[in-house]
Amino acid sequence: MKLDFLTLYLVILLNSLIYCVVWAGFCYVHRGIPGARYWLGSSLMTTLGGLLMSGDGSAYGRLLMVAGNVFVVWGFFFVWTGIRVFYGAEPNRRAGGFMLTVTVLAGVLADESRASQNIAYAVPQLVPLGFSLVTLIRKGGGGLGALVAAAGVLVAMAGQGTETILNTLRLMGDLSTDGYYSVAAFLLVAAIFGAGLWNIGFLLMAIDHLHGRLAGLALLDDLTGLPNRRAFFEAAEAGLRQAQRARRPFSLLMIDVDNFKEINDRLGHGAGDACLRHFSMLCAGSEGNRVVARMGGDEFATLLVGADAVAARANAERLVQLVARTPLLWLGESIPMTVSIGIAVTDADPACTLERLIDEADQALYETKRQGRNGFSLGGGFRSGEVTAS
Repeated sequence: MKLDFLTLYLVILLNSLIYCVVWAGFCYVHRGIPGARYWLGSSLMTTLGGLLMSGDGSAYGRLLMVAGNVFVVWGFFFVWTGIRVFYGAEPNRRAGGFMLTVTVLAGVLADESRASQNIAYAVPQLVPLGFSLVTLIRKGGGGLGALVAAAGVLVAMAGQGTETILNTLRLMGDLSTDGYYSVAAFLLVAAIFGAGLWNIGFLLMAIDHLHGRLAGLALLDDLTGLPNRRAFFEAAEAGLRQAQRARRPFSLLMIDVDNFKEINDRLGHGAGDACLRHFSMLCAGSEGNRVVARMGGDEFATLLVGADAVAARANAERLVQLVARTPLLWLGESIPMTVSIGIAVTDADPACTLERLIDEADQALYETKRQGRNGFSLGGGFRSGEVTAS
């Protein structure tokens, strides 16, 4: 089967333009996706490079080919940079400068033979593609998007590697020009297929990132940034099962901000929101808290895997003391705050359920309030003690 080079070049350019449109739209709608702008830049650079290289037959053909290949390598460098940024690394501009310098030198130093020039164009392209493949394998974690992108890069590298080998054989006289051109068009097909595959892979990676971010937002409380009620139940179920399997104690603290309604009524909802955020920062930063969640309103909860009754009581006491001695400063006014805590503990009882622990902690919380607030109680109605600011 014979493939027409002009048609293949046109397909490459059209594909590159399509990728430009896709990534431009994606970046406009999802501006926070790491790496996406670099993949847009890659599409733009390779499109421009392809346009320049299409002037090969003109009076400035050699110059246009070298310049076009610089843009193509630059585009491939952006592919690698986008992958690095997606996985949290910084762009390696020094490596990019080195790649572009090598690309220019290779193009300038190649002799007048087409085989030598083809090698000068293919080898610099292999370098950023190789870095991209290694980064996808090392950082991708076996994700579908990373695997698809890696497969695309590998196909493109196979095409460019074969291009280099065949043209080396031409220079050595071991392969005729006709023999080379009998397969050269298929190497362009490999480039087309590889680029399409890695762009699909990048889109899958970006979609997975969006899905993960949305899933994370669904488990966070908007006001405080703490895990919400849904996240609490997921963590509590998992933590209780873990503790039961490991035969370790498990503690749960139910927490209410004292007199929250009065703060809201007297100073307004802005002060109430500030009060909840203030407590959240204190609670999340206090020593020993493993998982802190906002259950709703002024209700919070803390999970302590591996903490027995002594450790849970010590944790509650530290938290009560911390809140009592750290008033909220709101519009120049100091607003004193206290909390009431109910504690429930299980010592690796395989029959214990989360519902039972929550009910026990709630009953202990009510006992704390009945006794005057600003303290904590242990499940079963035992008053553990009142704590005041120190």
